[in-house]
Amino acid sequence: MSSPADAFFFTFLSLLLASGAANLDIGKTLSGYSEFSDFVNMLNETGVADEINNKETVTVLAVANGNLGGLYGQTTETKKMVLSVHVVLDYYDETKLNKSHSKTAKILTTLYQETGKARSQVGFLNMTNTGNGTVIFSSSSPNSHLEAQLVKQVTSKPYDLSVLQIDNLIDVALVSSSPANAPAYAPPPRKVLAPAPTPSLDEVDNGKSPSPSKTKASEASPPDADADAPAGGDEKKSGASVPCGDYFLSTILMIFTCACLVLSMI
Repeated sequence: MSSPADAFFFTFLSLLLASGAANLDIGKTLSGYSEFSDFVNMLNETGVADEINNKETVTVLAVANGNLGGLYGQTTETKKMVLSVHVVLDYYDETKLNKSHSKTAKILTTLYQETGKARSQVGFLNMTNTGNGTVIFSSSSPNSHLEAQLVKQVTSKPYDLSVLQIDNLIDVALVSSSPANAPAYAPPPRKVLAPAPTPSLDEVDNGKSPSPSKTKASEASPPDADADAPAGGDEKKSGASVPCGDYFLSTILMIFTCACLVLSMI
């Protein structure tokens, strides 16, 4: 059975650990640095400040007011995504970075990776220090092209909070256009032409132009009286033409006969 002293000790230890885990205040830490006032306001506006304050160990890559142009006017959600990429879930101060000489980039995990929305390595950063005194940060996303360079150490609370200034925002364009989030700009939808209405069968029949011969026969001229006449009428017509042919032949024969007589007399 535990004594009251043991219970008091464990209670005191729990309170001490809890206070140590929640003693970060990024807003208060940067309150004396006016060049980061807009950066801090955006952290508070998006709730990223609260997430930083709830971490035990974190490194903030701060950007001065004059280099935040890409975030002004963006939606709160877009700002939160971009700022979350500028929060590293580990402790890195200037001394530790200067000792991290390597020919290959070191992969850093960011706060955005924890959201589960990161796509195409956007939740990770590449940190490069080739030993020439320049430390470079860039997105691990293959579509990222802009790098950010370390400017200076702003402030630190060893192994809990480190604030480093970088010269510009890290290129996280893919964050604002990832499938899990709506893009800041969407191209106008393509205009779809409505299909022509399909005519009905009655419309098709009525739409056909009548033949000119049919129109003249049915409308311009009266019905032919001989159209319904029996076949005998046709025989009469052909019979009337026969005498004309015989008369023509007989006339030719008469002329020929006369010519023959005249020749014989000569």
